[in-house]
Amino acid sequence: MAATAGGSAAVPAVCLAALSLAACGREERFVRDHITAMPGVTRVDAASCDDAVPNDGVCATVVMSDGAVLRFAGLKFDSFGPVPSRVGLVEAGGRSPLIVSCDALVAVADVDRAGLFGHHFSPALGGVTDAIRRHRDVVEELEFWPECPQFWELPQEPGPRFRYCAHRAGAAPEPPPPFCGS
Repeated sequence: MAATAGGSAAVPAVCLAALSLAACGREERFVRDHITAMPGVTRVDAASCDDAVPNDGVCATVVMSDGAVLRFAGLKFDSFGPVPSRVGLVEAGGRSPLIVSCDALVAVADVDRAGLFGHHFSPALGGVTDAIRRHRDVVEELEFWPECPQFWELPQEPGPRFRYCAHRAGAAPEPPPPFCGS
């Protein structure tokens, strides 16, 4: 079907954008409602992580009753339950985790069992719900990470080595040097 001078071909594009925004709004409400219902949560601010690409998930700022603040990125409908999707931790307790591989690729500090952040805990974090429930442990873990550009390095079995550091919220992130040596 050819487009007419009146722009009838633009109508399907507008409809798709509207449907996408409506789905994004439902996802934001779902995330907000699910996290708000958790014990110890006093406030949740949730919004689309990227307005240009609504499927990137929801970003949420969670304020706990003890004043701790956690920020997550990539929350979706399937981020909760027995097998949650991967969710990134953006900030906890005023510190933002930074994980860089030896080939200088920045990795997400995801909070699932196999994630580059979640496996540091014993038992390993089981997703965003567990990270919120154990928020004091999450904040304490980041307090012990060196401040960027200093770092500590861990090999992943099997796989590349990663350098871990954290920077203060609001500070310009300075990743550790990419060269890892042998």
